[in-house]
Amino acid sequence: MKPFEKRKLKYESKDTTDQIFKQIKKKADLYFSETKNTKNGNIALWIKFTIMLLILIPSYFLVLHATSYLYLTLSYILFGMIFLIIGINIGHDAAHHCVSGNRKVDNLIFNLIFSLQGLSGYFWQIRHNSSHHIFPNVYHNDSDLESSGLILLHPHQKAHSIHKYQHYYAPFLYMLFSLIFIFGVDFSFYFRKEQANLKFKNVPISAFIQVIATKIAYLTLFLVLPIVFCPLGAWTIVGAFFSMHLVISIFLSFTFFISHHVEEVPYIEADHANELVHDAWTHHQVITTIDFNPDSKIANFIFGGFNLHIAHHLFPEVSHIHYPALTKIIKETFEENKVDWYKSFSFFEGVASHLRHLKHTANQILVEKEAELSHSNG
Repeated sequence: MKPFEKRKLKYESKDTTDQIFKQIKKKADLYFSETKNTKNGNIALWIKFTIMLLILIPSYFLVLHATSYLYLTLSYILFGMIFLIIGINIGHDAAHHCVSGNRKVDNLIFNLIFSLQGLSGYFWQIRHNSSHHIFPNVYHNDSDLESSGLILLHPHQKAHSIHKYQHYYAPFLYMLFSLIFIFGVDFSFYFRKEQANLKFKNVPISAFIQVIATKIAYLTLFLVLPIVFCPLGAWTIVGAFFSMHLVISIFLSFTFFISHHVEEVPYIEADHANELVHDAWTHHQVITTIDFNPDSKIANFIFGGFNLHIAHHLFPEVSHIHYPALTKIIKETFEENKVDWYKSFSFFEGVASHLRHLKHTANQILVEKEAELSHSNG
């Protein structure tokens, strides 16, 4: 029995009237046929993974044998960043079952990588694949919109006067992003019965055991073993550990936010009375998503497809190793159909756009709130 139910909500159609997605898919199928690639990871993905492991393992060795605080902190940051990049590249693909193509093998890879980073894959995979990917930026249906009340991502959230400054304090709060997610959000997932379009009803106790086990595994790898083996004192190691989180958190949070929560991307209200999103699935996925540094080979290597996010939302079952080719197909098809849907910017332009979005969103909510109070008092 499934541990959750999904709200009855669908799009008006899968494709647009001019069948743009059908055109894209036909070209994508031709690409896979001509290159003799499957939709899963190929040798390039495994070479990429090997390179990352060749950096990850020595960096952890350096953590365990550091002889100064600076040496230790830099080693921690390198280890944390490479592990995070492995999660973004390999773990994320595995969550969509497109590393090996074997669901059991990919689930094993996904859960192993996420667990060693302190994250329970059980709830994340359900929310990501059955909520966010289906209804990105749809109010009350995209689990990614259910963020902390400290940050207003969209105009349907409750605002307080402090939020007018959120574009100033957000980067500092984002420095705690990974710690909050590891030691707070996972537990909230377990105890909440309703999340966006999902209603949990048969959550097995093994899911809670997994949440606890991931924290034990993470603390053992990232703190206990360094304290045991590193010649520096425990508090020095704890300090370096937190320094690592400040760096990887700011990197992770902006990578996550700039794909959907920027000025260039809209939020959508569903018609719940008729159980519809009044749009074609194809069009909605494209207009609620944005790419960054799409032509950069370095960005493609580091971000594992997050920078080519439109291709990911149109082809979530395809490994990110193919996104550069698919993005080219998507852009060409849009141009042929004379539709101006494709959007992209640089990573730092995305950061600036996200912060402007936070400012404008808070101002919009607060202005509307003041108008309502004035009207009620008048």
